[in-house]
Amino acid sequence: MFFSHKEMAWIFFSILAGFFVALSDALNKKYFGQEGYVKMTLARTLGSFPFLFPLFLYFIFFEKRVLYFTAPFVENVLILFALEIVATLFYMKGLEISPLSKSLPFLSFTPIFIVFTGYFLLGEKISLSGFLGILLIIFGAYTLNASKLKEGLFSPLKGIWEDRGSLCILVTAFIYGITSVLGKRGILLSDPLFFASFYFSSLSLVTPLVLKVLYRVELIKETLKNLKGMVLVGATQALMCISHMIALSLVETAYMIAFKRTSIIFAVLLGWLFFKEREIPLRLSAALIMFMGILVISLWK
Repeated sequence: MFFSHKEMAWIFFSILAGFFVALSDALNKKYFGQEGYVKMTLARTLGSFPFLFPLFLYFIFFEKRVLYFTAPFVENVLILFALEIVATLFYMKGLEISPLSKSLPFLSFTPIFIVFTGYFLLGEKISLSGFLGILLIIFGAYTLNASKLKEGLFSPLKGIWEDRGSLCILVTAFIYGITSVLGKRGILLSDPLFFASFYFSSLSLVTPLVLKVLYRVELIKETLKNLKGMVLVGATQALMCISHMIALSLVETAYMIAFKRTSIIFAVLLGWLFFKEREIPLRLSAALIMFMGILVISLWK
């Protein structure tokens, strides 16, 4: 057999996490896209809290997980919260103003930012696989806007900067390049299942409270206004988190995240299914190229 049962399991749950994050994004855009990115952020976070917090309690009381609330752990989590909230706001803004199939593939730039962060901050050399992966992702981004080629050779690249939604997702990808490192540190300061269950559940409560302070969001009123949409978005986001946790318990973070980024492929397909977005064959080809770049960077050492 080419893959062991354990390898098949982590690949399955990583891809499942990618599917659910794309489905959650599609449902969020469908139900809350007209209400703005702040409401979309609320649906993504508060909607998932009733599903995620009981899971955290289960790990504490039934799995007897150790509580890891040391000073370094708490400091790490607080920094993560701040960055994650900013990243989510940019993410939802990009989702609000641009097609799924055109904007979400730019999440594939996260490993590029990680490679360059390691080079500039830690002096780590860019490997051949890293260089090839970067080229594939950039070529995929170019392909996303290949329909503009008739306007000139560099028009597809110019199209990226003219699309505000894609730029918002690029900012998100950059922040995720930082949070992925801090997330790994959080795991090292605790354990994968404890960290994932605590982090996801607490973030789903902290973010709405921040929205209430900064944007004066009426949490109960906004939740009840479209309860069906809130439940669907929250439930699929929670399923993503659960799949994420299971995969994380079976394999190293970098491998899991690489396969979770199949979300960019699912996003293109769901963009067509939910919103009848155009240029799907071209955008699907671009997403596949970018996903291959992610695999090359993450798996080919």
